[in-house]
Parts: sequence; C-alpha cells; structure tokens
Amino acid sequence: MYGRLLPLALAMTAMAYPSAKPQGPIGGATPEPLDGQWTPPSHVYSNGPYKQVVYLSFDGMHQTDLVEYIEMFPNSTFASVVKNSIVFNNAKASKPSDSFPATIAPFTGASARVSGVYWQVTWAKDLYPPSSNCSGPIGSVADWSQVIDYNASSITGGNAFNLSALPMKLNSWGVCEPLFPHDYLRVNTVFEVGRANGLNTAYFDKHPGYEFVNGPSGLGLTQGYFPENAAVASTLEAQLAWDDLHWSALANVTAGHYVNGTGSIDFSIIGSNFNSITWAQSSGGGYSNCSTLANPIFSPNLTAAFHAADAKLGAFIKQLEAAGKLESTLLILSSKQGQSPVDESTLTLIDPQLVINATGVNVSLLTASDTGLIWLENGQDAVTAKNNLLAKAEELNIVNVLAGDEVWEYGFGNPRLDPRAPDVVILAKDGTLYESGATEDHGGWFPDDLDVPLVLYNPTFTHANISLEVRTTQIASTILAALGLPLAQLDGWRMEGSPVLPFIGLSNQ
Repeated sequence: MYGRLLPLALAMTAMAYPSAKPQGPIGGATPEPLDGQWTPPSHVYSNGPYKQVVYLSFDGMHQTDLVEYIEMFPNSTFASVVKNSIVFNNAKASKPSDSFPATIAPFTGASARVSGVYWQVTWAKDLYPPSSNCSGPIGSVADWSQVIDYNASSITGGNAFNLSALPMKLNSWGVCEPLFPHDYLRVNTVFEVGRANGLNTAYFDKHPGYEFVNGPSGLGLTQGYFPENAAVASTLEAQLAWDDLHWSALANVTAGHYVNGTGSIDFSIIGSNFNSITWAQSSGGGYSNCSTLANPIFSPNLTAAFHAADAKLGAFIKQLEAAGKLESTLLILSSKQGQSPVDESTLTLIDPQLVINATGVNVSLLTASDTGLIWLENGQDAVTAKNNLLAKAEELNIVNVLAGDEVWEYGFGNPRLDPRAPDVVILAKDGTLYESGATEDHGGWFPDDLDVPLVLYNPTFTHANISLEVRTTQIASTILAALGLPLAQLDGWRMEGSPVLPFIGLSNQ
C-alpha cells in the first residue's frame, strides 16, 4: 500500500537537482503522463483574461521594505514593475504567519481554522505517532519540516519521504497508514482546481514537505520542485545559489518545458518562493540599528539579497516577453509573511522550555517563535496553564494568554471540538522570540509579521496604489478568476468567501 501512496504524492514531482546555475536545463525526470484521473491537460480556458498566473513569494519581504528599496534604487526592476502594477499597500499575511499556514493562505483562500494547519510543526490529537502502527495512546506531533525527508542532508531530500517519520492514521477500512503532507490539508488548492479543469500547474518551495499544495487528492501539481533548503549552508552565497534553482526552473517552464528543460508543456498556474531575503533578515545581519517597520535600514546582506532578487526578476520578465507570454500573464509579487522584529533593539530571546515549565501541567507540544501555541495532554488543564503562565508574564514577556473557548473566539478552531486546534495561545510582547540564535522570525501576528507586499503586474496595467486592507487569502480566488475558473470549486472560497482582489476587473463568481 505504501508503495502506491508515495507515488501519489511525488509521481508528478521532479526531485533531482543539479549544482546551481543562473539559467538553463536543470535535473529531474519528466513526469509520467496522466492516466485519466483528470481532464486531459490543454491550453483552453473558460472566459479568463489571462492564460497564465505566476505567483512569486520573496519570503520575509515587508511592503515597507519594497518601498524603501524602490526609493533607494529608482532604476531597479522592482521600481519599473510597480509603474505598471496595482499595488495593495495594506496587504496582510495569514494568522498564524508561520510558513505553512502562510503558504496555504494564497493557494486555498482558507484560514488556519478551516485548513486545519496552524504551523509547520503541530500536534494532532486524532493521529498516531510515527512508526506506531496505530497502537498505543492516540495523539502525535505532525512535523512537516525536513525531518520527514529520506535524507535531509541532501539537496534532493533523498528523493522520498521517510515513512517512519510520518504520523499515522486509521483509514476508513481500519488499516493503519502514514499521513503525507497533502493528506493533512482539509481543503483543496488552486492547483487542484486547475488540474480538474485541464490545466497544468507547477510549484517550487524549500522542503519536499511543501508538496502539501498538491491538496488532499495528492495530484494538484503537474510538477513540483522542492530542493531541500536545510541542506544548504547558512551563507548568503549558498542561499542565492539555492534561489537560482527556482529561477532556473521558472526559466524552463516559461520556455514551455518541464522544470528540467525537457519536453513541451504549457503551465497555467505557477508558483515559487525565494529564501535569500528571509535568510538575510534572520541569519545574515537583519536590519541596521534604528530600523523600524516604517523606516527599515538594510544591512549589507539584506541589500545584496534584494539586489539579487531584483536582477533575477528582471531576467524573468524578459523571458516571459521572449516567450510571447508577458501580456497574457498575471504576475503576482508578494511574500508569504514578514519577519519580526525589524527594530532589533526590542529583541528578547526566551528559552521555550521555560514556557513549558511555567504552564505547570503536562504539555504535548509547544510550537513557538514570536508567539506560542500549546497543545496539552489534557485539554481541561487549559485554564490552569493560562493562569500559571500569566503569573510569570513579566519573566516570559507575555501580554495575554488565551485558553479554551477564547482560542475559538480569537479566530482559530475550537480546541474542544477540533483535534488540530491549540489548547492555549500565548500573545507575547513585541520583539519577543521564544527561541535562540535568530535575530528575526515569523509565525505570530505582529505588524512586522503581517505587513507584506502585494503587487499585481501586467504591462497593460495603469499604476494604482490601493490602501484598502486586503489579505493573502484573496490571492487564491484571484488566481482562479484570472484564468476564468469557477470559484465555487475552491473549498476555501465556498467556506469563508475570501473575495477576488478588487480594482483589477475580475469577477467574484
């Protein structure tokens, strides 16, 4: 059975990687042809004004960073792009803003309450631990980071998942089986909607676990590409080289090929992240003294990361033009999430074990950065844990603690009913990180976490700055509307109704 499940997750995913090259063919086998499970792929669209949508996430970038960079470098690609863009200068990332829910938001239109995903590493009260064969106490960590790679020290991730690291569940027939990342998602993705309507899709990100954007079917991507970022050195040069893998993949799919430069195929929904900016923020010097979110001052590494992204973006736009696809493409430039704190004078690092100890009750899992989500062995201990944490609020930089129904009232799932929802949520003081080593991170909902750029570009657009607050969940319905696909096929849109982004002439139907 497992031999069947793994190809369902990865059969459409090219997972062989070369040394970094700016452009040109890259490794990876051409996917096997589809076998009738979807409408045969075609380049025929309903009534959409665009033939392809490309979403690029420059992870960690704030809207204020983009404004600052353009002011410093008015002849940059970013400055040129903005001249023909609809700029939403009050866009907000997801809550929580950890990379997993922050990636889920623009591809499902769903909040964490609906998607069931609160963090890259969470606790699920209805799953069994890895390698348990579904025996013993129920409840398991669900860790979708590099720990599930077959070989996390390899840029390929070992070309497979380590089945012994995956949480387990009893299926409808009472058979115990491992849960793959895409199985954990409760709602479908824009990639699945695209595939179901005969379009080809591609996505590139930082761990093989990001195949979760395949959605519950496991087949949302025609091709995925997930070089393991954890296998790359923590230097700017290495991070830029890793980003180049994604830029090379984009060049190949733009030219009408698979990510390895072979074959002939038209992709309609394309997405990619880039990691150099977020690395520079958290591990490469961050921002200079006296920086604030409103007035960021770049460190040398952060400036260099922006320069590299700017140059690569310029090359990519030229590739779209050379392929005759520029005017038929809606290009979305954004970031999954920001980083906190920009003002590093406010930084306070706190050992997360102190938080666990302070609860005074048995904790199943604490997952934390600039906020903390806690799952308890016994959910009835939530109020006790809250009161104990508040008693040490000054020591732990805590502003408030939510427990029980307060978690649901705050916008998350109800921990009394939802086995994924945390029992306790910690709201920390600005500048707090419950970890060690980093100067910035994300996951919470400080302004520094949520302030992200959202730029929609097409050479035919007239520039406009839109101050209306919008959210990255609205990107999902916008992608479908741009291609003329029915929004009603997207679970997140039906359940929560995140509207199409305004002022770009697309229907919210």
